[in-house]
Amino acid sequence: MRRLSTAQLLKLGGELTERERELVVTVGKLRLATHTQLARLLDDEPRSTASQSSRARMARRTLARLTELGLLARLARRVGGVRAGASGYCYYAGPAGQRLIAYWEGRGLVRGRFRPEPGGHYVRHHLAVSELYVRAVVANRSGRLELLGFDVESEAWREYVDSYGARITLKPDAFVRVGAGAFEERAFIEADLGSESRTVLARKARAYLDFYATGVEQAESGVFPRVLILTSGEARRAAIAEVFARLPEPAERVFVVGTLDDGLALLSTESVPPPGGSR
Repeated sequence: MRRLSTAQLLKLGGELTERERELVVTVGKLRLATHTQLARLLDDEPRSTASQSSRARMARRTLARLTELGLLARLARRVGGVRAGASGYCYYAGPAGQRLIAYWEGRGLVRGRFRPEPGGHYVRHHLAVSELYVRAVVANRSGRLELLGFDVESEAWREYVDSYGARITLKPDAFVRVGAGAFEERAFIEADLGSESRTVLARKARAYLDFYATGVEQAESGVFPRVLILTSGEARRAAIAEVFARLPEPAERVFVVGTLDDGLALLSTESVPPPGGSR
């Protein structure tokens, strides 16, 4: 696709529907999302009178159009292989989409580029986070969850100074806020794919405990977010829980280990009050 001039790009951005713009921004935020995940975001059934097949066709047309315009791009490798068809496509923000997102965010018209083909672990990890996001959005639409915020990657990261004076960056996969009556529950998300050793898991957990000890997060919101470790199966969940059970307090109150299917239910788990504090 030819590179668009600034005027052409801004004209294109102005011609997008609100739904198309939201979709481009969402893909840029999540880094990667499958056709099926994006189709679920587009399928706002409570506001639609079209049949399921019609909505599916509409999603295919929308994603194809945004791809042709360079706002979205597809990885060469499909999830589920070639036989998966269009549903196997994995999308990221294309060059034009990257430039428009930067412009909308006030960062100017940066240069966009096609993404080098990432490894399988990178893809699976990001798609796991994207899946939790899609489920949270769908649950919010149906009234099963009040989603207040879902920050991904650098937007979710925290910087702190450890006991040795070193500046540390804590890098959760996501930071989620949900409404719980008069309260707001907060959670850091760690998507586990079963590839990290127990030593690595324990080291990552201690980084969260070090951050807890600084009191920085509690000073801002009055609570420390739960840290949800979401993995793919029960056996792995049990193994991770065993590692975390050996950690010192307040590990038992900070960490919650569950499967990815438990994610939505666990998001309503209460955040951790500061020592001596109350909700």
